[in-house]
Amino acid sequence: MCRRGFTLIELLVVVAIIALLVSILLPALGRAKELARESVCLTRLGGQTRAIHLYANDNGGRIPTGPDDPMAPPMPPLPYNTIATNQLWIGAAGKYNGCGALIEKEFRAQEGFFCPGDNSSDPVEELAKLRAKGGDDCYGSYLYRQADQASSPMIDKLGNNDDGVPARTLLLDMNSKMPMAPIRTNHNGLRVNIGFIDAHACTYDNADERFTLRPQDIANPFGRLDDILKTADKLAQ
Repeated sequence: MCRRGFTLIELLVVVAIIALLVSILLPALGRAKELARESVCLTRLGGQTRAIHLYANDNGGRIPTGPDDPMAPPMPPLPYNTIATNQLWIGAAGKYNGCGALIEKEFRAQEGFFCPGDNSSDPVEELAKLRAKGGDDCYGSYLYRQADQASSPMIDKLGNNDDGVPARTLLLDMNSKMPMAPIRTNHNGLRVNIGFIDAHACTYDNADERFTLRPQDIANPFGRLDDILKTADKLAQ
Protein backbone atom coordinates (compact mmCIF):
# COMPACT_ATOMS: atom_id res chain seq x y z
CA MET A 1 0.00 0.00 0.00
CA CYS A 2 1.31 3.44 -0.90
CA ARG A 3 0.76 6.52 1.25
CA ARG A 4 0.33 9.76 -0.60
CA GLY A 5 2.39 12.68 0.75
CA PHE A 6 1.37 16.30 0.90
CA THR A 7 1.37 18.18 -2.34
CA LEU A 8 3.16 21.50 -2.63
CA ILE A 9 -0.16 23.35 -2.72
CA GLU A 10 -1.31 21.65 0.47
CA LEU A 11 1.93 22.58 2.24
CA LEU A 12 1.60 26.17 1.10
CA VAL A 13 -1.96 26.28 2.42
CA VAL A 14 -0.80 24.99 5.83
CA VAL A 15 2.02 27.54 5.94
CA ALA A 16 -0.41 30.33 5.05
CA ILE A 17 -2.80 29.26 7.80
CA ILE A 18 0.02 29.21 10.37
CA ALA A 19 1.22 32.64 9.25
CA LEU A 20 -2.32 33.99 9.57
CA LEU A 21 -2.68 32.59 13.09
CA VAL A 22 0.67 34.07 14.13
CA SER A 23 -0.32 37.49 12.73
CA ILE A 24 -3.51 37.33 14.80
CA LEU A 25 -1.92 36.07 18.02
CA LEU A 26 1.23 38.21 18.20
CA PRO A 27 -0.54 41.56 18.71
CA ALA A 28 -2.75 39.95 21.33
CA LEU A 29 0.31 38.58 23.14
CA GLY A 30 2.00 41.97 22.94
CA ARG A 31 -1.04 43.68 24.42
CA ALA A 32 -1.21 41.05 27.17
CA LYS A 33 2.41 41.81 28.10
CA GLU A 34 1.69 45.53 28.18
CA LEU A 35 -1.37 44.96 30.39
CA ALA A 36 0.86 42.97 32.75
CA ARG A 37 3.35 45.87 32.85
CA GLU A 38 0.52 48.33 33.55
CA SER A 39 -0.68 46.12 36.40
CA VAL A 40 2.78 46.00 37.99
CA CYS A 41 3.06 49.76 37.50
CA LEU A 42 -0.23 50.31 39.32
CA THR A 43 1.01 48.14 42.18
CA ARG A 44 4.22 50.15 42.44
CA LEU A 45 2.34 53.45 42.40
CA GLY A 46 0.01 52.18 45.11
CA GLY A 47 3.01 51.07 47.17
CA GLN A 48 4.62 54.49 46.90
CA THR A 49 1.44 56.35 47.87
CA ARG A 50 1.09 54.16 50.95
CA ALA A 51 4.76 54.75 51.77
CA ILE A 52 4.14 58.51 51.51
CA HIS A 53 1.39 58.16 54.12
CA LEU A 54 3.74 56.21 56.39
CA TYR A 55 6.39 58.89 55.94
CA ALA A 56 3.88 61.62 56.79
CA ASN A 57 2.80 59.69 59.88
CA ASP A 58 6.41 59.61 61.08
CA ASN A 59 7.12 63.26 60.19
CA GLY A 60 4.31 65.27 61.71
CA GLY A 61 2.06 64.98 58.66
CA ARG A 62 4.63 66.30 56.18
CA ILE A 63 4.98 64.48 52.85
CA PRO A 64 8.50 63.72 51.56
CA THR A 65 10.02 66.61 49.62
CA GLY A 66 13.41 67.64 48.35
CA PRO A 67 15.63 70.25 50.00
CA ASP A 68 14.92 73.96 50.23
CA ASP A 69 18.08 74.59 48.19
CA PRO A 70 17.56 76.47 44.91
CA MET A 71 18.02 74.41 41.77
CA ALA A 72 21.39 74.75 40.08
CA PRO A 73 21.86 76.54 36.72
CA PRO A 74 20.68 76.35 33.99
CA MET A 75 17.48 75.76 35.95
CA PRO A 76 15.71 78.75 37.55
CA PRO A 77 16.66 79.31 41.22
CA LEU A 78 13.48 77.76 42.58
CA PRO A 79 13.59 75.50 45.66
CA TYR A 80 13.74 71.83 44.74
CA ASN A 81 10.80 71.02 47.01
CA THR A 82 8.35 73.29 45.19
CA ILE A 83 8.59 71.61 41.77
CA ALA A 84 7.00 68.34 40.64
CA THR A 85 9.83 66.02 39.71
CA ASN A 86 10.91 62.47 38.93
CA GLN A 87 14.36 63.16 40.41
CA LEU A 88 15.28 60.87 43.31
CA TRP A 89 18.87 61.87 44.10
CA ILE A 90 20.67 65.21 43.68
CA GLY A 91 24.28 64.32 43.00
CA ALA A 92 25.81 67.76 43.50
CA ALA A 93 24.04 68.28 46.82
CA GLY A 94 24.32 64.70 48.03
CA LYS A 95 20.64 64.74 49.03
CA TYR A 96 17.48 62.89 48.16
CA ASN A 97 14.81 64.68 46.17
CA GLY A 98 11.09 63.96 46.05
CA CYS A 99 10.20 60.35 46.73
CA GLY A 100 13.87 59.52 47.19
CA ALA A 101 13.37 60.42 50.85
CA LEU A 102 11.31 57.23 51.23
CA ILE A 103 14.31 54.99 50.64
CA GLU A 104 15.74 55.16 54.15
CA LYS A 105 12.72 53.58 55.80
CA GLU A 106 9.31 53.48 54.13
CA PHE A 107 10.12 52.22 50.61
CA ARG A 108 13.42 50.35 50.50
CA ALA A 109 12.58 48.31 47.41
CA GLN A 110 14.31 50.78 45.08
CA GLU A 111 13.21 48.92 41.94
CA GLY A 112 9.72 50.18 42.76
CA PHE A 113 10.68 53.68 41.62
CA PHE A 114 10.91 52.40 38.05
CA CYS A 115 8.00 51.46 35.81
CA PRO A 116 8.25 48.06 34.05
CA GLY A 117 6.76 49.83 31.02
CA ASP A 118 9.48 52.51 30.97
CA ASN A 119 10.46 52.84 27.31
CA SER A 120 13.75 54.58 28.02
CA SER A 121 16.95 52.56 28.20
CA ASP A 122 18.11 53.89 31.55
CA PRO A 123 16.20 52.32 34.48
CA VAL A 124 19.10 49.91 35.14
CA GLU A 125 21.63 52.74 34.94
CA GLU A 126 19.51 55.05 37.09
CA LEU A 127 18.99 52.35 39.71
CA ALA A 128 22.76 51.93 39.95
CA LYS A 129 23.14 55.69 40.49
CA LEU A 130 20.47 55.62 43.19
CA ARG A 131 22.24 52.84 45.05
CA ALA A 132 25.64 54.49 44.72
CA LYS A 133 24.46 57.87 46.09
CA GLY A 134 27.40 59.50 44.35
CA GLY A 135 27.83 62.64 42.28
CA ASP A 136 25.37 61.66 39.53
CA ASP A 137 21.75 62.73 39.57
CA CYS A 138 19.19 59.92 39.52
CA TYR A 139 15.74 60.01 37.94
CA GLY A 140 12.91 57.51 38.33
CA SER A 141 9.93 56.68 36.14
CA TYR A 142 7.30 58.59 38.09
CA LEU A 143 6.47 62.28 38.40
CA TYR A 144 5.96 63.20 42.06
CA ARG A 145 4.00 66.27 43.09
CA GLN A 146 6.02 67.40 46.13
CA ALA A 147 4.44 70.76 47.16
CA ASP A 148 3.74 71.84 43.57
CA GLN A 149 0.24 73.24 42.98
CA ALA A 150 -0.55 72.74 46.67
CA SER A 151 -1.08 75.00 49.66
CA SER A 152 1.40 73.17 51.88
CA PRO A 153 3.47 69.96 52.09
CA MET A 154 1.18 68.58 54.80
CA ILE A 155 -0.69 65.47 53.69
CA ASP A 156 -4.00 66.60 55.19
CA LYS A 157 -3.53 70.23 54.14
CA LEU A 158 -2.45 70.07 50.51
CA GLY A 159 -5.34 72.40 49.82
CA ASN A 160 -6.34 73.40 46.29
CA ASN A 161 -4.36 73.91 43.11
CA ASP A 162 -4.41 77.22 41.22
CA ASP A 163 -7.69 76.23 39.55
CA GLY A 164 -9.38 75.82 42.91
CA VAL A 165 -9.53 72.03 42.59
CA PRO A 166 -8.40 69.93 45.59
CA ALA A 167 -4.83 68.69 45.18
CA ARG A 168 -5.40 64.93 45.14
CA THR A 169 -2.69 63.61 42.80
CA LEU A 170 0.58 62.35 44.29
CA LEU A 171 2.29 60.41 41.51
CA LEU A 172 1.90 59.57 37.84
CA ASP A 173 3.85 58.06 34.98
CA MET A 174 6.54 60.45 33.73
CA ASN A 175 6.21 61.18 30.02
CA SER A 176 8.58 63.68 28.41
CA LYS A 177 9.22 64.25 24.72
CA MET A 178 10.95 67.59 25.12
CA PRO A 179 14.17 68.17 23.19
CA MET A 180 17.37 68.95 25.11
CA ALA A 181 16.16 66.61 27.87
CA PRO A 182 16.15 62.83 28.35
CA ILE A 183 13.24 61.38 26.38
CA ARG A 184 11.18 59.20 28.68
CA THR A 185 7.80 57.62 28.16
CA ASN A 186 6.03 54.90 30.09
CA HIS A 187 3.65 52.53 28.29
CA ASN A 188 4.69 54.18 24.98
CA GLY A 189 3.13 57.39 26.25
CA LEU A 190 -0.33 56.10 25.33
CA ARG A 191 -1.62 55.40 28.84
CA VAL A 192 -0.81 56.90 32.22
CA ASN A 193 -1.17 55.43 35.68
CA ILE A 194 -1.96 57.95 38.41
CA GLY A 195 -1.66 57.46 42.18
CA PHE A 196 -3.96 59.58 44.33
CA ILE A 197 -3.77 60.76 47.92
CA ASP A 198 -6.24 58.10 49.12
CA ALA A 199 -3.68 55.48 47.94
CA HIS A 200 -5.69 54.18 44.98
CA ALA A 201 -4.26 54.22 41.46
CA CYS A 202 -5.99 54.16 38.07
CA THR A 203 -5.05 53.98 34.38
CA TYR A 204 -6.05 56.77 31.98
CA ASP A 205 -5.74 57.33 28.25
CA ASN A 206 -2.92 59.63 27.15
CA ALA A 207 -3.24 59.45 23.36
CA ASP A 208 -3.89 63.20 23.36
CA GLU A 209 -0.68 63.74 25.42
CA ARG A 210 -2.52 65.64 28.15
CA PHE A 211 -0.07 64.15 30.67
CA THR A 212 3.04 64.59 28.52
CA LEU A 213 5.79 67.20 28.40
CA ARG A 214 5.68 67.95 24.67
CA PRO A 215 8.35 69.49 22.43
CA GLN A 216 6.46 72.82 22.39
CA ASP A 217 6.64 72.94 26.20
CA ILE A 218 10.39 73.55 26.19
CA ALA A 219 9.79 77.30 26.65
CA ASN A 220 7.80 76.78 29.87
CA PRO A 221 8.21 73.24 31.24
CA PHE A 222 7.26 74.20 34.79
CA GLY A 223 3.99 75.70 33.60
CA ARG A 224 3.30 72.49 31.72
CA LEU A 225 4.01 70.43 34.86
CA ASP A 226 1.43 72.56 36.68
CA ASP A 227 -1.10 71.89 33.91
CA ILE A 228 -0.45 68.13 34.11
CA LEU A 229 -1.05 68.11 37.86
CA LYS A 230 -4.23 70.17 37.55
CA THR A 231 -5.54 67.84 34.82
CA ALA A 232 -4.86 64.82 37.02
CA ASP A 233 -6.49 66.45 40.06
CA LYS A 234 -9.75 66.85 38.13
CA LEU A 235 -9.90 63.07 37.65
CA ALA A 236 -10.05 62.51 41.39
CA GLN A 237 -13.26 64.53 41.76
